[in-house]
Amino acid sequence: MGFIFKFILIAVALSWIFSSLLKFFLRSKLKQFANHANDLKREEERRNKPKDGNVNVDHIPRDYQEKRTKEIRGGDYIDYEEVKD
Repeated sequence: MGFIFKFILIAVALSWIFSSLLKFFLRSKLKQFANHANDLKREEERRNKPKDGNVNVDHIPRDYQEKRTKEIRGGDYIDYEEVKD
């Protein structure tokens, strides 16, 4: 009876210690990942920021404009009839 009690007590203690260590390492790794992602975001914003007040204007390529003008045509006219009760 004493062996089973000791075995269960040791198993519970080891599982608690293992879960605590796992939580600690996971939090540590997630924090490192979040910091790395934030650093990458800041670096990208710094690279894309215009210098000395210059403004970058994105333009629409010609082939996209031509394709878009072909797709958009005027709508058909539909007669409107007033319905009375």
